[in-house]
Amino acid sequence: MSVPRPFALMQTEDQWLRAFHEDTAIEAGVVQLAIVKDTVPNVECPQQQNAAGLAFDQQCRLYHSFPEQGRVERQLWDTSEPAEPFDLFTATSPQLSGDFHSVAVPDSALQEPRGLAVDFDNRLYIAESAAKRILIFDLWNRRLLHSIFVSGHPLDLEVKGNTVIAVLAAPAALVELETYKKPRPLQLPADVKNPSRVAVSPEGEIFVLDNACTKTAHVVCYTRPKIFEVYDLADDFAFASDIEFLPGPILVIARRPNQDFLQFRIGTTTIEEMPPLKARDYDGQGIVRTPDDRIGFFTSHGFRHAVAARVRYKLSGRVITYQLDSGEFRTVWGRLFLDACIPQDTNIRVACVATDDPPEDEETLPRRLPDNVTEATIFRPDLSPPMLPLSLVPANINWLLHRREAGRELPFTPYAQNDLFQTYEAPILTSPGRYLWVALELTGNTRFTPKLRSLRAEYPAHNYLRRLPKIFSREEQLLSLLGLQDSGQEELQQLPSKVFSQNEQPPSFLHRYLAIFDGFMNELDGPATTRHVLLDPAATHAEVLDWLAGFVGLVLDERWPVPVQRAILAQAAWLFRFRGTVPGITRFLEIYTGSQVFLIEKFRLRGLGNLGEPGGPESRAILGAGFRVGGAIAQQDFNPLSGSVEDAFDTHAHRFSAIIPAVLSAEQLDVVRHILDVHRPAHTLVDICTVDAGIRVGQRLHVGLTSIIGRSGGFSTLQAGSSLLGRGSIIGRPGAGTRLEGSRLGKDSRVG
Repeated sequence: MSVPRPFALMQTEDQWLRAFHEDTAIEAGVVQLAIVKDTVPNVECPQQQNAAGLAFDQQCRLYHSFPEQGRVERQLWDTSEPAEPFDLFTATSPQLSGDFHSVAVPDSALQEPRGLAVDFDNRLYIAESAAKRILIFDLWNRRLLHSIFVSGHPLDLEVKGNTVIAVLAAPAALVELETYKKPRPLQLPADVKNPSRVAVSPEGEIFVLDNACTKTAHVVCYTRPKIFEVYDLADDFAFASDIEFLPGPILVIARRPNQDFLQFRIGTTTIEEMPPLKARDYDGQGIVRTPDDRIGFFTSHGFRHAVAARVRYKLSGRVITYQLDSGEFRTVWGRLFLDACIPQDTNIRVACVATDDPPEDEETLPRRLPDNVTEATIFRPDLSPPMLPLSLVPANINWLLHRREAGRELPFTPYAQNDLFQTYEAPILTSPGRYLWVALELTGNTRFTPKLRSLRAEYPAHNYLRRLPKIFSREEQLLSLLGLQDSGQEELQQLPSKVFSQNEQPPSFLHRYLAIFDGFMNELDGPATTRHVLLDPAATHAEVLDWLAGFVGLVLDERWPVPVQRAILAQAAWLFRFRGTVPGITRFLEIYTGSQVFLIEKFRLRGLGNLGEPGGPESRAILGAGFRVGGAIAQQDFNPLSGSVEDAFDTHAHRFSAIIPAVLSAEQLDVVRHILDVHRPAHTLVDICTVDAGIRVGQRLHVGLTSIIGRSGGFSTLQAGSSLLGRGSIIGRPGAGTRLEGSRLGKDSRVG
């Protein structure tokens, strides 16, 4: 039985960034061809003073400002029957209009409303640029809460946690706002002179767009001002009109009207350019992130969403790896394995170079980042393996790959569901050497690109040639390489000894031919050598879990997530040993729900105390799991709700409650019931208490266990047609003034 051979691996994004790239890109750690950038159309950009504001509230209603007309419109978003836009502020008296009605404040038109923002408390912030103030409007109570006067003209607003970031002009400034507090100034980065737009990443980083709608427009990060300066992005940011963030975090940059939106994935060490978004008929006045995490904008025909643009890839590109080390000199490398996705009319070709002694004092191939990575911070670049010397760079990369019909060469590593990547292999055709470099050429058809995820170089190669008689290996190999098939033995002996070493460098046809049988033998020996992996619940693949569960007599529920199935299998012996007991049931439920579970046996809640009169009831409380404050256990209990004495056997014997401090879906609740039905003692009765049930005084209320107050209480805002009064719904919302130092007497709070 053969031992699995080691291999040199390139798989992570950090590894690919240390290589040489030419006309290639990296998308989520996958190497592919770079995207051809479109030329900037010769379209005039609207002036920045015409920029409008867009924002969504908590009910997914869209607000749109019109600076020239001095008004803010509100309209429904993404509905089958959209309502007509409604002017939020009117000078006339309120009039009922279906879902919308006007508000009588303010009494005059707004003075050039620009940026809009809605915070988590559903308060609408309006940047009234001409009046140098910011209005705060309560959308729940439909009234104006506060006006904040600022030093400059507010241009844009963005929510950051419980605060709002505002961009001011004349003078340029950046301030942080709260409802009833003075604005706190933030120091502008040194490179920002004319801030126009602001965006906040999901991680809370502030990004400012400077010189919007001009050729010198650029984006600056507040906490990392130099993040975009490593590479020249002037052409990409030119004439940028607005910025917005999507989850990822992905920075979206809107440019001129009708021009595609750019996307950049902002990482901690890299900035990765992503495929652009198509923005047909974009009016150039601003973009907004929609509640379903898309980018929306206005056109002359109304509100639209940006869609993935049709990209064009470059025809070819190259990647050359850094030095791969086998650890031994004169290593004969075996096969090369690539996990790749190669569509029709695309291809990946390889070439390999190996040597024991790279040329000293010779210039090496420079490391070059992919075309879409504008910045990359390489940790410990001094530890990066050397690149290929320029004299050894292969002129032609023309060795084809073979797709493995049997899947990966690694035992028990199937492809993930819906995985488009497959494993390709090729022999490593190069001279023996400790160090190896692999050159890859990716070719496409401009519409599709091959994608490469990982590379594995196997070493050492098979030694079947040594096991064959010399008459079939060494002599025949030498004659074939030298073209001396008709020469005799005397002519062969007259060849100098150095000919052997020179001509044994390239692998022979026989060596490559025997590699086919070597691969077949490895596919048989590999699973046999690593068969112990099948018995490890944490290591085996999901398809084997049902078979493995049969060894312990356990039937896996298809509704259990795969991690839960693995955890239950790993602890199956212990769970069966304590089946039907409090520890066993508790642990089983904790594995499935992922939260702490309490089992309260009803007989522990019995008790009858004396408060002056014999038989008088005594109040009791449960603190934690199993701690009781009360009198002695008795045969009968007093029910304070009915005022009668109940039989303790009927109310407490063989009964217990399962308290799960979590919100469970209908399916999860069914699974919990099934677990309790199968693993609890057959003569017992059980009540399930979750956070959704809420707390009731006198019923299901245990201090420290079920007394959970807050948003996790399972109550939601009542919605017409989908809620019932008294069934886990509330009307309205808590009033303002619930935060310390955030309320004002007579404005948002009252006494009594």
